[in-house]
Amino acid sequence: VNDEWSFDLFHSKADRIYRVFVKENWGENQQFFNTVTPFPMGPVLKENFQEVEKQARFVKSGVQVKVGEDQFSETLSIAGEDFFDVFDFEIVRGNSRGALSKQNNIVVSDWLARKYFGEADPINKTISIQLGETFEDFNVVAVAKIPTNSSLQFYLLISDLIFPRLYNQQTLTSGWFNVNPETYVLLQEGASPQNVVSKFPSLFKTLLGDEEFKNSGYEPGLQPLATIHSDTSFPVGIAPVSNPKYAYILAAIAILILIVGCINFVTLSVGRSISRAKEVGIRKVVGAQRKEIIFQFIGEAVIVTLLSMMVGLALSILTLPLFNELSGKQLNYPFNFFLLTIVFALLTVIGLVSGSYPAFVLSSFKPISILKGGSPGGNSKQRFRKVLVGVQLSLSVFLISSTLLMRQQLNYLQNKNLGFDKEQLAVIQLNVPRGGRLAERVKAGFEKAEQFKGELARFPDVLSVCASSHDFGNGNWTNVGYTDDGGTYRTFNLNTVDDEYLSTLSMELTQGRNFSDDIPSDKRRSVMVNEAFVKEYGWAEALGKKIPGKNFSEHEIIGVVKDFNYSSLYTKVQPLVMTQDPSIILSGVENINIDNTPVPKLFIRLKPGNMVAAIDQVKGVWNKITGEQEFTFAFVDQALNDQYRSDQNLGRIISIATTLAMLIGCLGLYALASIAMQNRTREVCIRKVMGATERSLLLLLSKDFMMLVLISVAVSVPVTVLFMRNWLSTFEYCISLGWEVFALAGALSLVIALFTISYHTIKTALTQPAKALKYE
Repeated sequence: VNDEWSFDLFHSKADRIYRVFVKENWGENQQFFNTVTPFPMGPVLKENFQEVEKQARFVKSGVQVKVGEDQFSETLSIAGEDFFDVFDFEIVRGNSRGALSKQNNIVVSDWLARKYFGEADPINKTISIQLGETFEDFNVVAVAKIPTNSSLQFYLLISDLIFPRLYNQQTLTSGWFNVNPETYVLLQEGASPQNVVSKFPSLFKTLLGDEEFKNSGYEPGLQPLATIHSDTSFPVGIAPVSNPKYAYILAAIAILILIVGCINFVTLSVGRSISRAKEVGIRKVVGAQRKEIIFQFIGEAVIVTLLSMMVGLALSILTLPLFNELSGKQLNYPFNFFLLTIVFALLTVIGLVSGSYPAFVLSSFKPISILKGGSPGGNSKQRFRKVLVGVQLSLSVFLISSTLLMRQQLNYLQNKNLGFDKEQLAVIQLNVPRGGRLAERVKAGFEKAEQFKGELARFPDVLSVCASSHDFGNGNWTNVGYTDDGGTYRTFNLNTVDDEYLSTLSMELTQGRNFSDDIPSDKRRSVMVNEAFVKEYGWAEALGKKIPGKNFSEHEIIGVVKDFNYSSLYTKVQPLVMTQDPSIILSGVENINIDNTPVPKLFIRLKPGNMVAAIDQVKGVWNKITGEQEFTFAFVDQALNDQYRSDQNLGRIISIATTLAMLIGCLGLYALASIAMQNRTREVCIRKVMGATERSLLLLLSKDFMMLVLISVAVSVPVTVLFMRNWLSTFEYCISLGWEVFALAGALSLVIALFTISYHTIKTALTQPAKALKYE
């Protein structure tokens, strides 16, 4: 939890660093919000506002990298010259000063330095990166250590001085509706971000012109760096966002289990009062004061808590690798002030809280009553213990129900029909040199895909091959916006595909036909749309129509694809256009947002049963065509499942927490049963003398505990429903909350409770009356 809450706070100027965002408002239901910004944003703000001390743009792109004779596929980050003046990343080798002041300088992460150079000093070593048709040499000037709690992560970092070679001049200087990099600004000490934002409208009215500024509702703003990681009200940019509810849930689980443990300690301590009653009575008779007895028992509780703390810390250190795997973290145990504070606070609070009640109960015993053989435990104490154990059981049932429901939802996500066949489907990112217009790179990628299709057609284990600009589970597809013939601003997603895309992915057409290589005009003027697109425009029949915009190239809708979930199931299916030539669409749009590179990916449908051999065949073709570029692939079903990794990890953590809570809850129930049976031994024996059967006694002794479990189930159900409805609301497609889960959780709790109390109830029911009543 501390790791989540401390994201980006290691930067010394974190309180002055802000990420720029842009909002546009084109009318009703046409509001757009981006945390990636236009290229000119940073330089313009630095130039026009004295409050902006420095600015740094940050963007990522996939590239090919050569180190010696080895070639790799890597993610290249490009940042502003002042990047290391704004952010404080630890430099473990070299020097960050002026690191990005030259176009051919490069900073690498410590992890990548070890990957490329082992333990050798990487400074002044050469790394070659393919930015155009050829590889260009970059000189390593620094090695940076990137903390896991940093929103900005990079492996290879070069200067934005390279931008003019990668993007055209219009994009870099006046493309105010083409968003790509994240822009960060460092404000002067004492500068008010609200004051800076208040000056934005007059500047952008000048830059855009009165009419366009008014029509677009262009509204940039500033987001504090410290809020980027956990503020889900902002859209995801390059920096990932984590839902803060997971940190709160983990904290709540820890506190719940701690409460259950404390309740157990109190219950067991009070239960032991029967065996320690005479000790207290005798000590009081010989002169012990009540406060001395209270201090003694609180001291015992603190000592037990201290021993438990030592064992608990040892267990947590040993199991930290497992927790890191479940949570996707790389945590370690820093024995710092924070950890020592937590340990001391837990030791003090738990020792005092869990020790105080037993201490006051035990110290209140009357010596005369105890030494005459009276019982120290009254009905009020017994009721209090039942309430405590009832709270335990309610928490346990809540965790059981939540775990079962989370598993149901995750299974639903993994098995839902997405509108295409995701099984035995591998995807490979094709590599196309940077440089030139994006449409040209996309075209070059599809030409390379045709080479692969021709070669792979020879292998019987490869059932089919197609190419597409976008894959699944790796970011949003290209989103474009335009103003239609009626003056309404609209958006849709765009994917460039080949004629075998639908057949390879087993998608269905509801109207019209697929693209065909036998019809040459398809590549020049044909598009397909999905059902969500048709619904968005209110059409009964889409075939033969064109997208109602004035500037689109001549085109025609030839088919309607049945809706398929190309994004995660957190969101509903959005309108989609598929084409073989993206320039048909790009010619008529005003805005374009590219989250995932549209350079084509190769989809390969493999024959089941011989997957390893098929992948080896694909790798051989890859090496033949690309000249030994690094071969990497992924399976679509795995990529789709990875979208829900945080929820899967949370489910696993809650499952473990449920097991712990049930174990601790059973200890509490076992203790309560032990106390209750000790108090009822004489009653049971008298009943047996009067003719009660052992079966009837078992029912009598179990009845109260079964009622306690049923009440706990009833109490936990509303809480579980409230919690799970909130969690399920984050998904567009989710299960319904049926009674079956709560029935199963209740039945499981009853069985566990019966098993837990069975030893004491059977032992008590089988007690020989002569032994228990011989002194009466």
